Amino acid sequence: MLTNWLTLRAIADELDHRYRGARISGCFSQERDVLMIELETASGIEHLHFSAGPLLFLAPHPGFARARKNSVDVFDDTRGARIESVDIARNDRVVRILLDTGASLLCTLYRRGAGAALRDPDGACIATFKHEGPGETFDFDNTLHAPGQEEFEAALDIDPAREAGHALRALRPYLSGVAAAEVFHRAFIDATRTCGDLRPTERMALAVELGLLLEESAGGRGHVYFRDGAPVHVAPLQLRHLAECRDETADTLCDAVFLFARKTLAAGSEEGLRRRALAALARETSRIDRAMTHLAEPREIEQRAAEYEKFGNLLMIHMHDYPEQPWRMTVPDIFTDPRLVVSIPIRETETLLENAQRYFEKAKHARSSIAYVRARVSYLQTRASQLQSLALAIEGAESARALKTVFSDHAELMQSLGLTSKGDTDERPFPFRRFVVSGGFEVWAGKNSANNDELTVRHARPNDLWFHARGVGGSHVVLRVPSSGAPVPREAIREAASIAAYYSKHRNAKTVLVAYTEKKYVRKPRGVPAGTVYLEREKTINAEPRLPASADTELEG
Repeated sequence: MLTNWLTLRAIADELDHRYRGARISGCFSQERDVLMIELETASGIEHLHFSAGPLLFLAPHPGFARARKNSVDVFDDTRGARIESVDIARNDRVVRILLDTGASLLCTLYRRGAGAALRDPDGACIATFKHEGPGETFDFDNTLHAPGQEEFEAALDIDPAREAGHALRALRPYLSGVAAAEVFHRAFIDATRTCGDLRPTERMALAVELGLLLEESAGGRGHVYFRDGAPVHVAPLQLRHLAECRDETADTLCDAVFLFARKTLAAGSEEGLRRRALAALARETSRIDRAMTHLAEPREIEQRAAEYEKFGNLLMIHMHDYPEQPWRMTVPDIFTDPRLVVSIPIRETETLLENAQRYFEKAKHARSSIAYVRARVSYLQTRASQLQSLALAIEGAESARALKTVFSDHAELMQSLGLTSKGDTDERPFPFRRFVVSGGFEVWAGKNSANNDELTVRHARPNDLWFHARGVGGSHVVLRVPSSGAPVPREAIREAASIAAYYSKHRNAKTVLVAYTEKKYVRKPRGVPAGTVYLEREKTINAEPRLPASADTELEG
């Protein structure tokens, strides 16, 4: 019943008694759809809070203080005017604050057209806030005018086949769904019965209960009803049909309205926190899935290592033979089946012995990476399990307090997701471009000269691999190497070099020469321009300028 006419009438009556004679020292807005009216009263400065959406209400806001920034003055013509009266339109949800200048401030509290308008004594619009409100004129009066018996009977006789509960809503502005339900509950009549089915005594009982409800709504106290800890209704009277709900009473209806609004907005904020946290969890889970797809199975790595070792042994056996082609050596596969042959790729610039030694090194390198892959898979699986547990805890939190407790209990994990321990989004975005390459390794790329410096000097670790297109401007690129010291696959190095080539001024070239080394061999002397570094022990690789797999591989920062 927040915007039910009976509630608004009682609010207007309270505001009239509370603020009649108060001086307006200013009107301003520092939040979307919210108008604050600052008043000088006998007890000091007070603020009247008018919300035009998404929650519509008009009530004093205790303890409010205007922000020093991001607030804008509105309705300057009201400054210095005194309030003569606060009343409501007899047949609509429009509250009028009449000023001693003859002007009036109209607050419209229905969904379509909610807003405030300042009108001169002749009714012409001077200024508006959000929406100028209805164009017609109204009779303003806080007096209750209960519908007569004839009007009551006429509402029930319009359609005998209609449900009586819906029919009585025609008695506007008094009866909304909640108010009509209360009338039927007090009369012990089922609201789903048809109008034609009601006996004369039942119609009389409904009329009597409606009159009593109107009289009780002017009683002065406010009631806020909670179901499962969430506010569901606020009313100027006791709603007996909500007996299963917790009824929290307030000294005044305005206090109850503000309590309801504060609790409702807090619940909405809770849902916003829940959505943001679950979205961050979904992004991180997607990142883990992508990283897992780039990790080869240990069994596959072992098979590849065995194949490299076999190639090396076969080349050693045929070391004195001549390849039929400079880039390929075809020999009997004596380790599998001598009746079969195997074609071994070789480098024509190397001897067969050097090619064999290279294959032995590749086999050794592949086997040494198995431990890293297993550790990486274990880490990613553990993190995925943590994310799933956190998601279930967030979904199961039934109140804002419970949700904040979940966030606090998982503070470190929340921070790693770019969220604070309160569930708010960390306003500091991830500063670099991020990618996942072969082996599940992360690659970070700078965005500009200053960002390059930050990446290289502050974030890159000594054993990380550092890349940059040689002899041309571009991003600093860092391939993150785990502390375990596991070898980095050649394919991951090639993909990181391609990223460095892509984010260079030679992006449109077919291949780009990229220099790389461990970050501990990158020097940043004092006084040199941003982004300028010097390399020691550098290696080079020709790379095609491209991003790994697809643009979707880039992680959201």
